[in-house]
Formats: sequence, structure tokens, C-alpha cells
Amino acid sequence: MPFQTVTTQRLYEQVAEQVSRLIAAGEFRAGDRLPPERDLARKLGVSRPVLREAMVALELAGWVEVRSGAGTYVKATGRMPLDVVNAGPGAFELLAARRIIEGEIAALAAEVATGADLAELRSLNDQIRAETAAGRTGVDADSAFHRRLAEITGNAILVDIVSGLWARMNGPILARFHELTNRPGKHGTNIADHEAIITALGSHDADAARKAMAIHIGHVEAVFAEDVADADLASVG
Repeated sequence: MPFQTVTTQRLYEQVAEQVSRLIAAGEFRAGDRLPPERDLARKLGVSRPVLREAMVALELAGWVEVRSGAGTYVKATGRMPLDVVNAGPGAFELLAARRIIEGEIAALAAEVATGADLAELRSLNDQIRAETAAGRTGVDADSAFHRRLAEITGNAILVDIVSGLWARMNGPILARFHELTNRPGKHGTNIADHEAIITALGSHDADAARKAMAIHIGHVEAVFAEDVADADLASVG
């Protein structure tokens, strides 16, 4: 028997694989609604955020359809179960990393930010406001805002890290989460959070900047964790 590459599956991938096997075995038929999120999470022994990531991964693979506010429905049966569901980092895993890394970046930036730096950040936030008001996502300006924060620190490695994080923020799972949680007022919170970060930088208050970034990431997590909720799945950055 030949050696096989050893892989480390994320928890949501393990859940997605198990559910795909149940569907392939005929436990659920095409058109069936999967059990309520809270029940399914309890049976699988995972958190609801992990389950949501698994359902989105299965949807991307064509196994289920996630209907915001209505639940998750089986889309395909009679297929071989997925051995690996790899749609990239999970939404909550990525946001947890951003909370740590970008929080410290904001604190460092607060120590050295100049008036010109603050003006650039305000300009980018105004751009997000204009784009979202016009019905666009504003994601490019949003990404540029966070990258500019990293640039203010003067540390090129931190800039590369933030660029990598935001490249993953545009991955398939995150993109689908954005679609499922798109609601009025979401962008307004995002813009207000950015303004709080700018204010902290203007005061050269590293602790306030760190806290403002943590609150910002927390708001993104809350959108994904609550607005996708039960019915049973149910942008930001």
C-alpha cells in the first residue's frame, strides 16, 4: 500500500465530510431540510459557527443549498461522499487571527501616526461610504484601509501579513458568508468602527486603538454568528 500524504483537516471540513457521508448513505434525500442548526451542532458535538462553516463548504461543493432565514436543504444525493472539503480557512478562524494581529497593528500605528496618515485613512473610509451608498461592496477600499494601517507601522512584514489575511477574506467561504449576512446597516457599523480607530490613532492612544480594532472585528463576528442564525443558517471588514 503506497504512502499517502498526511493532511490536517480543519474542524469544519471534518463536519462537512461527515454530513456528506450521511447524505450519500441516504440518511437525507434531495429536497430534505437538514435538522435545525442547534440540534445538528449538538449531535455533532461542535459549535454553531463551525457548523455554519461546514454547511457553506457543502453548499460550495454542491451538496446542499443554504437559504438565508429558511434553513439548509439537501441538493444532491447518490454521489460519493467527500473525502476532503477544502474551501480555505473558516470565517471565524480567520477573524480570530485578525483580532490578534490587526489589534496590535492598530496599537503600533497609534504611536507613530501623523496627520497625513489620518487624512489618508479618512479618505479611504469616505470611499467605503460612497461605494456602499452606491450599492457596491466597498471591499477594495476596506482592504486598503487595513493595509494602510499596517503601512503606518513601518513594518513591511506586517503589511504582507495583512495583505495575506485580506486575500483570504475574499475566499469562497467568506464571500458566501457576506452574501448570507448582507443586511441594511451593516456597512454603517463598519464605517463607524473605522472612525473610532482613526480617533484613537489621532490621540496616539495605543490601548484605545487596540480596543477599537477588537470591537470592529467583534462586530464582524457578530454578524456572521447571529444574522446567519437559525432558520438555520441565517460585510464587513
